[in-house]
Amino acid sequence: MKAFEGFKSERSGNSFPMLPVGAYVCKIMNVKVDGTEPDQQLVLRLDIVEGEFTSYYTNRYNHDAGQGAQRRQYGVAKYKGDFRLNIPNPANTKREHPEWDVAAFNNMVFCVEASNSGYKWNWDEKTLKGKLVGINVRAGTYNGNAYTTIGKLEPVDDVRKGLCRPMKPKADSNPPAAGVPAADPSGFTPVDTDELPF
Repeated sequence: MKAFEGFKSERSGNSFPMLPVGAYVCKIMNVKVDGTEPDQQLVLRLDIVEGEFTSYYTNRYNHDAGQGAQRRQYGVAKYKGDFRLNIPNPANTKREHPEWDVAAFNNMVFCVEASNSGYKWNWDEKTLKGKLVGINVRAGTYNGNAYTTIGKLEPVDDVRKGLCRPMKPKADSNPPAAGVPAADPSGFTPVDTDELPF
């Protein structure tokens, strides 16, 4: 073989480190209502504001956008710190378990109120912007590859005191076909791809 220009012994791609499973203190950077009635979601854009992983989601987004620009794939970066809540609505017949939506929404309000002294939910979602809230990050798999995602919200004091129980890993919603091994037969393989369903 002949040497060629640009050769360098290096790993292909440049993935961003995966956020470890655990609980983190976040700030609600932005908030919006997505969709049309009766099937709407409240989207909280979060980023970590305390500890070793401060600004993790912003840094990851900037990294992913830079990688996309290098590959001339514009618009492929997705902000991974968005937390979506279905807005309970009795007219929404698509929801199989509407009581889960009610419980998740109630938990969100409780966690934000408990984390921000003097704040009281007033049905104006814009008032959530700038508030603190804790997140509980759990593991998941997709096509046999590992990732982490925001599982639920927590009160900030519980995060700081280490009182948040680890969540069960999220089941693989798209397991490899029968007879097809996972990417790494010894266990999970970290993945950094926009093929993930979020």
